[in-house]
Amino acid sequence: MAATTLGRPRHESIDRAILDAAARVIEVENYRALTIGRVAQDAATTRAAVYRRFRTTAELAIAVLGDRFGTDPGVDTGDLETDLRMIQQHRLGLFTHPLIVRGLPGLIDDLSLQPEAARHFSEQFLAPRRTATTRAVQRAIDRGEVEASVDVEWISDLLTGPLLMRALLPGLQTIDAALIEHTIGVALAELRR
Repeated sequence: MAATTLGRPRHESIDRAILDAAARVIEVENYRALTIGRVAQDAATTRAAVYRRFRTTAELAIAVLGDRFGTDPGVDTGDLETDLRMIQQHRLGLFTHPLIVRGLPGLIDDLSLQPEAARHFSEQFLAPRRTATTRAVQRAIDRGEVEASVDVEWISDLLTGPLLMRALLPGLQTIDAALIEHTIGVALAELRR
């Protein structure tokens, strides 16, 4: 016997329209312009349809980021420096994208007041990116390139921290290829210390 579901079935076309509408609002304006009503109107659906999928604009923005960016690439070239360079090149595109530039500061502010959404953001967006780095370092440890005692979480912080800081705080230098190379150099120096 087939299981029955309560309520209306979800339509993928509405899911897509909601995510696309939210992305447009953030990219063109910013996270603060994102409202459930505005997304519903732009997606040609109802507020109730949006609320069935997302309780808050923070949850909606997290879904947009996951939809647009997925996770960092799982690279394994057999060389730590090349792996880190490929991961950081991916992050250069990520942290300079309008969704991040215009969306992340406001989202982070909201997450400070929404512990459940903050946990979801950490699990769905931050953790997979950190995992790409920690796996690359762990493979280097396994190959004997670096000492097993290295703090892989600290290496992840060295690579991502400067990008995140510049994405969040106005008035700092831009995120560019020179910063990417600098983060790689600092991380490698720490790993080989």
